[in-house]
Formats: sequence, C-alpha cells, structure tokens
Amino acid sequence: MADIKKLIEESLSNISNPRTKEVLVRRFGLRDGARQTLEAIGQDHSITRERVRQIEEGGLASLKNPKILNRFRPVFETIKNHLDEHGELKKEETLFDDLTYVCFPVKEAKRWLGEKSADWERCRSAFYFILTLGEDFKRLPENDHFYAAWLTNKEALKRAQKTVDSLIKHLKNKGQVLLSSDLEAALSQLYPELSVKAIRSYVDVSKHIEKNYLGQFGLTHWPEISPRGVKDKAYIVLKSAGQPLHFSAVTEAINRDLGTGRQAFVQTVHNELIKDKRFVLVGRGLYALAEWGYEPGTVSQIIRDVLKKSGPLTREEIIKQVLAKRLVKENTILINLQNRQSFDRLADGRYAVKK
Repeated sequence: MADIKKLIEESLSNISNPRTKEVLVRRFGLRDGARQTLEAIGQDHSITRERVRQIEEGGLASLKNPKILNRFRPVFETIKNHLDEHGELKKEETLFDDLTYVCFPVKEAKRWLGEKSADWERCRSAFYFILTLGEDFKRLPENDHFYAAWLTNKEALKRAQKTVDSLIKHLKNKGQVLLSSDLEAALSQLYPELSVKAIRSYVDVSKHIEKNYLGQFGLTHWPEISPRGVKDKAYIVLKSAGQPLHFSAVTEAINRDLGTGRQAFVQTVHNELIKDKRFVLVGRGLYALAEWGYEPGTVSQIIRDVLKKSGPLTREEIIKQVLAKRLVKENTILINLQNRQSFDRLADGRYAVKK
C-alpha cells in the first residue's frame, strides 16, 4: 500500500489557508492521533463551533478534487476490498484495528497493539481521514442498535439488521450462550449467501450481542455476558465449569478470570451464593446451579420429594435420583432411608413415604 503519511501530507499541502489546514489536522488527529472537538478548536481561535465546522467542511471539499483523490485510489481500493469481504459493513473500531496493521510490519504491529502508542493512534486517525475523503464510504453513527461503523452499500445495513434480529431470536429460543462456531453455523443455515466474515462483522457491530471472556456469544443483558456483581460472576464461573464447585474455588476463579480491579472475598461470595436462588448448596461448601436439576433441602427432604413424585422405588432407584439432585455419599442416603418415622420399607423391598 502507498505511504499513508506521505499521501496525507501531500494532500494537505494543497490547502493554502493555515487555519483551514490546522482545523483539519486537529479535527482528525493527524498530528498526535487525538481528534479534537469543534468547541476546543473554536476557543483557541475565538470563533464559534459552527464556524469551525464550516471551515472543516470547506477544507474537505477542496481536498475532494479528482487530482488529489486519484492519489488515494490504491488506498481506497484496499479499504473497499476489505469492507466488501466483510459484508460491506464493519464496526469502526474493528476496521481501524485491522487497517492499522497496514501501517506497521507484522512484528512491529504486534508490539504496538494494546500499547496505544502515538504512532498507532496517528495511523488510526489517518484512516478516519481517508475514509472521510473516499466517495465510496459512508459512516454509520453510533445508535441504540449499532456501534459506529463504515459501509460501502446502504443495503448492507439492512442485511446486518436482519441477520442480527435472527440471531437475537435464535439466542432467546436457545436461552443460552453460543460458541462462535455454533453461532456461525446457525446463521449460515439461515443465510447461506453470507460469508463467515460477513456474519462476524454483523455480530461485531451489534450492541445487543456481545462476547464474554470465554469466547461465548449471548444477549448483552445476560449475566453470562455482562455480569453486574459477584453473584453474576459466580454464575458465569459455575456455568463455565459445568459442575459444582466449592465457594472458595468460585472466589478464586472470579478474581483470576473476571477481575475488574476489585477483589472478591470468600465470605462475600459465600453470602451471595446462599441468598441467590440460582445456586444450590449440594455438599459441604459445594454449590451448583439450580438449572442443572439440583434442589435445596436436607437429604431426607429430597428422598421424600422423590418418592412423592415417583411413588415407591427400590433403594438403587432412590440413590440414583437423589444423587442427581445432591452431592452426598450413598451411605448418607441409606442412613436416611432407615428413618422409620419418615419412610416405610414395603414387602417387595421398595421404599415409600410413611403415611
């Protein structure tokens, strides 16, 4: 690709008015990567925000001269091809991340990524400037449904909305988070004409679907996606573990995987697990999710519930059903069955609730 910095400097050299050039440089962050507001620039020049906007608009209009734009054609084509590969629409932040790699060699780009260096930010600002100049590109401002994005075809927005709506419906029906592969498979079946890159791009730009730290996708308001406290984080930990855990292990996982600067304490986690009906104490300090079929109560109460629901059962049948609801030793179940005040042993060896 052409030298981005050189192209922009050459284009700005066509602007003879120093103030107009300064407005463009500051508005697009071409000097340091920090885009400045109309108000900040206006205060420095003792002019209104509207006047700054007019100067910016006039400067951009002068740069959209065919001779100047022709110099940017190779860059325009590269960006357009990239957007076309991704369904003609891409989230602004993701697009800038992808395009900024063009500014650096691969090894250097990996070093810059995450550090938010001045050079990295300048390169992102440069692409914002170039996209604004390009006639093929339209910016979608952030709204209630989508993050800010760039597109090459207005129909892409309709496709994205339709795709996202279908995925939201699918997630609601499933009632659980999906891995990327499952999400893509579901949408590919509904919209076989869409590429995987397009599907990923449409999901990425949506505000209603997000990815959690495990790489799972779900609705933004789901606790697995956007935990709002210790109890939601505990839910994520147990959900991802897929098995009961001691409350101390839950606390450790929260601090290790879901830490946000505030440490979770063992007693706090334990208290939240006790109070929230989503969790069931199934052993000594061991908690499981109620949605897995576990039930609260003593072993005797659970045996009673099992027998009331199923009628008389053999010892083996009772053990199997109780173990599906509580983590206890078989011997504990057998001891409770010997309580003649609660249970009767029938002539055929089965057990029933005492009448």
